Amino acid sequence: MHAPPGMHMAMDGRESAYSLVSEPSPWWLRGLAIIMALLVIMMALGAASGILTPMLIDRYLPDDWEEIEPYPENGTDEEIANWTEGKEFWDELVDYMDGMMGVLEFSALYSGLLVILGLFCIPVLWKGDRELGIKLVGAWIGINLLGGVVMMWMMSKVGFYPQFDFGPEAGGTEIPEFINTFSAIASGAQIVICNGILLAILVLVANKSKPETSFDIPSGFRPNEPPQS
Repeated sequence: MHAPPGMHMAMDGRESAYSLVSEPSPWWLRGLAIIMALLVIMMALGAASGILTPMLIDRYLPDDWEEIEPYPENGTDEEIANWTEGKEFWDELVDYMDGMMGVLEFSALYSGLLVILGLFCIPVLWKGDRELGIKLVGAWIGINLLGGVVMMWMMSKVGFYPQFDFGPEAGGTEIPEFINTFSAIASGAQIVICNGILLAILVLVANKSKPETSFDIPSGFRPNEPPQS
Protein backbone atom coordinates (compact mmCIF):
# COMPACT_ATOMS: atom_id res chain seq x y z
CA MET A 1 0.00 0.00 0.00
CA HIS A 2 1.45 3.37 -1.04
CA ALA A 3 1.34 6.35 1.26
CA PRO A 4 -0.28 9.56 -0.02
CA PRO A 5 2.17 12.11 -1.42
CA GLY A 6 1.80 14.36 1.60
CA MET A 7 2.81 11.55 3.98
CA HIS A 8 6.30 11.18 2.51
CA MET A 9 7.42 14.43 4.13
CA ALA A 10 6.77 13.13 7.63
CA MET A 11 8.11 9.66 6.89
CA ASP A 12 11.39 10.96 5.44
CA GLY A 13 11.78 13.73 7.94
CA ARG A 14 11.94 16.27 5.09
CA GLU A 15 9.55 18.91 3.84
CA SER A 16 9.13 19.97 0.21
CA ALA A 17 7.91 23.35 -0.95
CA TYR A 18 5.83 21.59 -3.60
CA SER A 19 3.16 18.96 -3.10
CA LEU A 20 1.06 17.16 -5.70
CA VAL A 21 -2.57 18.28 -5.69
CA SER A 22 -4.13 16.06 -8.37
CA GLU A 23 -3.19 13.91 -11.34
CA PRO A 24 -4.42 15.21 -14.73
CA SER A 25 -6.69 13.08 -16.87
CA PRO A 26 -4.68 10.74 -19.13
CA TRP A 27 -7.17 11.42 -21.91
CA TRP A 28 -5.60 14.76 -22.71
CA LEU A 29 -2.49 12.99 -23.99
CA ARG A 30 -4.53 10.13 -25.44
CA GLY A 31 -6.77 12.58 -27.26
CA LEU A 32 -3.68 14.17 -28.77
CA ALA A 33 -2.54 10.67 -29.77
CA ILE A 34 -5.84 10.14 -31.59
CA ILE A 35 -5.41 13.45 -33.43
CA MET A 36 -1.89 12.43 -34.42
CA ALA A 37 -3.21 9.09 -35.69
CA LEU A 38 -5.67 10.90 -37.96
CA LEU A 39 -2.91 13.19 -39.21
CA VAL A 40 -0.66 10.20 -39.87
CA ILE A 41 -3.40 8.63 -42.01
CA MET A 42 -3.75 11.87 -43.99
CA MET A 43 0.01 12.14 -44.48
CA ALA A 44 0.23 8.48 -45.51
CA LEU A 45 -2.36 9.15 -48.21
CA GLY A 46 -0.38 12.20 -49.31
CA ALA A 47 2.83 10.19 -49.48
CA ALA A 48 1.11 7.46 -51.51
CA SER A 49 -0.29 10.10 -53.86
CA GLY A 50 3.13 11.67 -54.29
CA ILE A 51 4.61 8.28 -55.20
CA LEU A 52 1.83 6.89 -57.41
CA THR A 53 0.88 10.04 -59.35
CA PRO A 54 4.20 10.39 -61.22
CA MET A 55 4.11 6.69 -62.05
CA LEU A 56 0.59 6.94 -63.45
CA ILE A 57 1.43 10.07 -65.41
CA ASP A 58 4.49 8.46 -66.98
CA ARG A 59 2.44 5.43 -67.92
CA TYR A 60 -0.78 6.96 -69.22
CA LEU A 61 0.01 10.55 -70.27
CA PRO A 62 1.21 10.75 -73.91
CA ASP A 63 4.12 13.10 -74.59
CA ASP A 64 3.06 13.96 -78.14
CA TRP A 65 -0.26 15.51 -79.15
CA GLU A 66 -0.26 13.40 -82.33
CA GLU A 67 -0.73 10.29 -80.17
CA ILE A 68 -4.09 11.76 -79.16
CA GLU A 69 -5.11 13.47 -82.38
CA PRO A 70 -3.24 12.79 -85.64
CA TYR A 71 -2.22 15.77 -87.71
CA PRO A 72 -4.84 16.50 -90.42
CA GLU A 73 -2.66 16.11 -93.49
CA ASN A 74 -5.47 16.91 -95.89
CA GLY A 75 -7.52 19.01 -93.50
CA THR A 76 -8.93 22.45 -94.04
CA ASP A 77 -7.28 25.58 -92.65
CA GLU A 78 -9.77 25.57 -89.78
CA GLU A 79 -9.00 21.93 -88.92
CA ILE A 80 -5.26 22.58 -89.00
CA ALA A 81 -5.71 25.71 -86.84
CA ASN A 82 -7.77 23.74 -84.30
CA TRP A 83 -5.15 20.99 -84.25
CA THR A 84 -2.36 23.51 -83.73
CA GLU A 85 -4.26 25.17 -80.90
CA GLY A 86 -4.83 21.79 -79.25
CA LYS A 87 -1.14 20.96 -79.59
CA GLU A 88 -0.14 24.25 -77.91
CA PHE A 89 -2.44 23.52 -74.97
CA TRP A 90 -1.14 19.96 -74.72
CA ASP A 91 2.53 21.02 -74.83
CA GLU A 92 1.86 23.56 -72.07
CA LEU A 93 0.16 20.86 -69.99
CA VAL A 94 3.03 18.39 -70.50
CA ASP A 95 5.61 21.04 -69.51
CA TYR A 96 3.56 21.86 -66.43
CA MET A 97 3.30 18.21 -65.40
CA ASP A 98 7.05 17.77 -65.88
CA GLY A 99 7.63 20.67 -63.52
CA MET A 100 5.18 19.19 -61.01
CA MET A 101 7.16 15.95 -60.73
CA GLY A 102 9.68 17.57 -58.40
CA VAL A 103 6.90 18.97 -56.22
CA LEU A 104 5.22 15.56 -55.98
CA GLU A 105 8.50 13.85 -55.10
CA PHE A 106 9.18 16.38 -52.33
CA SER A 107 5.59 15.99 -51.11
CA ALA A 108 6.03 12.23 -50.85
CA LEU A 109 9.35 12.63 -49.01
CA TYR A 110 8.18 15.11 -46.41
CA SER A 111 4.81 13.38 -45.92
CA GLY A 112 6.64 10.08 -45.38
CA LEU A 113 8.89 11.73 -42.79
CA LEU A 114 5.83 13.05 -40.94
CA VAL A 115 4.27 9.58 -41.03
CA ILE A 116 7.36 8.04 -39.41
CA LEU A 117 7.60 10.74 -36.74
CA GLY A 118 3.85 10.55 -36.11
CA LEU A 119 4.08 6.80 -35.56
CA PHE A 120 6.62 7.50 -32.81
CA CYS A 121 4.36 10.14 -31.24
CA ILE A 122 1.23 8.00 -30.95
CA PRO A 123 2.44 5.26 -28.52
CA VAL A 124 4.46 7.76 -26.47
CA LEU A 125 1.39 9.95 -25.94
CA TRP A 126 -0.91 7.00 -25.30
CA LYS A 127 1.40 5.65 -22.58
CA GLY A 128 1.37 9.05 -20.87
CA ASP A 129 5.00 10.10 -21.43
CA ARG A 130 4.13 13.78 -21.38
CA GLU A 131 7.55 15.40 -21.75
CA LEU A 132 8.73 13.28 -24.68
CA GLY A 133 5.29 13.27 -26.33
CA ILE A 134 4.97 17.06 -26.27
CA LYS A 135 8.47 17.45 -27.71
CA LEU A 136 7.79 14.97 -30.52
CA VAL A 137 4.51 16.64 -31.47
CA GLY A 138 6.24 20.03 -31.40
CA ALA A 139 8.90 18.69 -33.78
CA TRP A 140 6.14 17.25 -35.99
CA ILE A 141 4.42 20.63 -36.24
CA GLY A 142 7.74 22.33 -37.01
CA ILE A 143 8.54 19.90 -39.84
CA ASN A 144 4.99 20.22 -41.17
CA LEU A 145 5.28 24.02 -41.21
CA LEU A 146 8.71 24.01 -42.84
CA GLY A 147 7.68 21.41 -45.42
CA GLY A 148 4.53 23.35 -46.26
CA VAL A 149 6.51 26.56 -46.81
CA VAL A 150 9.07 24.81 -49.03
CA MET A 151 6.37 23.08 -51.05
CA MET A 152 4.47 26.36 -51.53
CA TRP A 153 7.71 27.97 -52.74
CA MET A 154 8.24 25.12 -55.21
CA MET A 155 4.63 25.42 -56.39
CA SER A 156 5.05 29.16 -56.93
CA LYS A 157 7.97 28.42 -59.27
CA VAL A 158 6.00 25.84 -61.27
CA GLY A 159 2.61 27.50 -60.96
CA PHE A 160 -0.58 26.34 -59.30
CA TYR A 161 -2.24 26.21 -62.71
CA PRO A 162 -0.82 25.79 -66.24
CA GLN A 163 -0.11 29.09 -67.97
CA PHE A 164 -2.64 28.57 -70.73
CA ASP A 165 -3.24 31.38 -73.20
CA PHE A 166 -6.99 31.49 -73.88
CA GLY A 167 -6.66 34.17 -76.54
CA PRO A 168 -7.53 37.87 -76.50
CA GLU A 169 -11.28 37.24 -76.51
CA ALA A 170 -11.07 35.20 -73.28
CA GLY A 171 -8.58 37.42 -71.51
CA GLY A 172 -5.38 35.70 -72.63
CA THR A 173 -3.42 34.57 -69.56
CA GLU A 174 -5.41 36.64 -67.07
CA ILE A 175 -7.41 33.65 -65.81
CA PRO A 176 -4.33 31.45 -65.10
CA GLU A 177 -2.57 34.39 -63.45
CA PHE A 178 -5.57 35.07 -61.22
CA ILE A 179 -5.82 31.38 -60.28
CA ASN A 180 -2.10 31.26 -59.44
CA THR A 181 -2.26 34.42 -57.33
CA PHE A 182 -5.39 33.32 -55.47
CA SER A 183 -3.98 29.81 -54.92
CA ALA A 184 -0.72 31.20 -53.52
CA ILE A 185 -2.59 33.39 -51.03
CA ALA A 186 -4.97 30.58 -50.06
CA SER A 187 -2.09 28.11 -49.62
CA GLY A 188 -0.17 30.53 -47.41
CA ALA A 189 -3.25 31.15 -45.27
CA GLN A 190 -3.91 27.41 -45.04
CA ILE A 191 -0.37 26.73 -43.81
CA VAL A 192 -0.60 29.44 -41.14
CA ILE A 193 -4.12 28.51 -39.98
CA CYS A 194 -3.62 24.73 -39.89
CA ASN A 195 -0.30 24.86 -38.06
CA GLY A 196 -1.62 27.58 -35.76
CA ILE A 197 -4.54 25.32 -34.78
CA LEU A 198 -2.20 22.38 -34.19
CA LEU A 199 0.09 24.54 -32.07
CA ALA A 200 -2.87 25.82 -30.04
CA ILE A 201 -4.01 22.23 -29.43
CA LEU A 202 -0.49 21.29 -28.34
CA VAL A 203 -0.30 24.21 -25.90
CA LEU A 204 -3.72 23.31 -24.49
CA VAL A 205 -2.80 19.66 -23.99
CA ALA A 206 0.58 20.59 -22.49
CA ASN A 207 -1.19 22.84 -19.99
CA LYS A 208 -4.03 20.46 -19.14
CA SER A 209 -1.77 17.39 -18.83
CA LYS A 210 0.63 19.09 -16.43
CA PRO A 211 0.28 17.78 -12.84
CA GLU A 212 -1.18 20.35 -10.47
CA THR A 213 1.03 21.24 -7.52
CA SER A 214 0.73 23.61 -4.59
CA PHE A 215 3.47 25.69 -3.03
CA ASP A 216 3.84 25.53 0.73
CA ILE A 217 6.53 27.28 2.75
CA PRO A 218 8.35 24.56 4.72
CA SER A 219 7.98 24.76 8.48
CA GLY A 220 11.02 25.21 10.68
CA PHE A 221 9.76 22.44 12.96
CA ARG A 222 11.40 19.07 12.33
CA PRO A 223 9.55 16.37 14.29
CA ASN A 224 12.20 13.72 13.70
CA GLU A 225 15.11 15.89 14.84
CA PRO A 226 15.89 16.18 18.60
CA PRO A 227 15.76 19.69 20.00
CA GLN A 228 19.13 21.43 20.36
CA SER A 229 20.20 22.10 23.94
